[in-house]
Amino acid sequence: MRRSILAAAVIAASAAAQEPPPEGLSGVISGQGFTKIKIAIPEPAADALSREAAREIAQTVRDDLDFSGYFEIVDPSLYPLTATSPEATPAAAWASVGAAGVALGNVSMNGGKVDLRAKLLNTAAPGTALFDRRYGGPSDLVRRVAHQLADDIVQQLTGQPGIASTWIAFVGKHGKGKEIYMMDYDGRRVRRITTTASINLMPTWSPVAQRLAFMSWRTGPPSIDVLDADGKVNRATTAGGTMNISPDWSPDGKKIVYASNAAGNAEIFMLDLASKRSTRLTSSPAIDTSPTFSPNGREIAFTSDRAGPPQIYVMDAEGLNVRRLTTDGNYADAAAWSPKGDKIAYASRVEGRFDVVVLDVPTGATTRLTHGEGNNENPRWSPDGRHIVFASSRTGGYDLYTMRADGTDVRRLTRGGDAQTPDWSHRLP
Repeated sequence: MRRSILAAAVIAASAAAQEPPPEGLSGVISGQGFTKIKIAIPEPAADALSREAAREIAQTVRDDLDFSGYFEIVDPSLYPLTATSPEATPAAAWASVGAAGVALGNVSMNGGKVDLRAKLLNTAAPGTALFDRRYGGPSDLVRRVAHQLADDIVQQLTGQPGIASTWIAFVGKHGKGKEIYMMDYDGRRVRRITTTASINLMPTWSPVAQRLAFMSWRTGPPSIDVLDADGKVNRATTAGGTMNISPDWSPDGKKIVYASNAAGNAEIFMLDLASKRSTRLTSSPAIDTSPTFSPNGREIAFTSDRAGPPQIYVMDAEGLNVRRLTTDGNYADAAAWSPKGDKIAYASRVEGRFDVVVLDVPTGATTRLTHGEGNNENPRWSPDGRHIVFASSRTGGYDLYTMRADGTDVRRLTRGGDAQTPDWSHRLP
């Protein structure tokens, strides 16, 4: 691969500084429960050559806002028809259909580029624009423009960063091997990003989503490789051994923790990327694998069979103070910390099948999110902590799904029957 994996990033120029939502849109997000914000997303005004892009932008933004869980999209069939252009429709007309806010825009396609100007209006305060911005990018990245607009709407009206511009990396079959793929958070725009003609597994995003670490057989025994933003793949691990697997980045992006049999059996090692030196963190006759950093970088959760069946353990980042976290089921694996570090999602074998379980770290309480619909494995959190992506065999082969953090609103992302080990990117810088 020679094209940057960040080539899809869209630079959005702001025409107005963000301001706190005025009366009518303030205080809508509070505590554990909140009232969903009713919002209208009409198609941007467009000439004949840009109408398809306008339709795609409007539908993408609606889907993004609906997925976020913060919004209720006003049915487009109810949109006011008091003017030939949404821009010219009075705010009171939008308010009359229940919209507390409306996103209006103009889009044009010229010279292979898309140009979108979008305004977010507060219908309770006619004439008040919460923002007025321009977005642009190559014409084949219309959905990226729409995702950025959706994220800006989420940020403006909830105070929380949106996730529509994030990506999901995963493993899929290609020929006789397995390659790393990526797609938009909603399963669209799937593209292959490695071309090693070998077996590549377990991709994991760096903290700023510019690099991917993964295990690969491309030059011999499996080791940890890093795909940089410029498309170059470099060998990372130096511990030796014939099996180096399960990478995860430190929160500052300067280290990678992984499992290796360099010491004879599988142990946890820490790689300092600057010095290229690996340090052994565990020393046990058991198998230790699948390490993952806590968001604050102070702890590492991992899988170990040191007390019998594999379970989730946690230790300090230096390898000290090892303690067991899970006790349910007879096999627990693939731990993933929530962005706040207060929960850990993992796969637990219950009655012969794997299901996704979430552990509340402070209390030790567990909640089972899936219930025997095939095997459900490798859960990973969205960067806002409100969603989980996972691999499931519920329809036969393995495909990727998302669900809310409470297990509701399950959505299927892939349909190829061979998609595994997903990882959700962090927010773009």
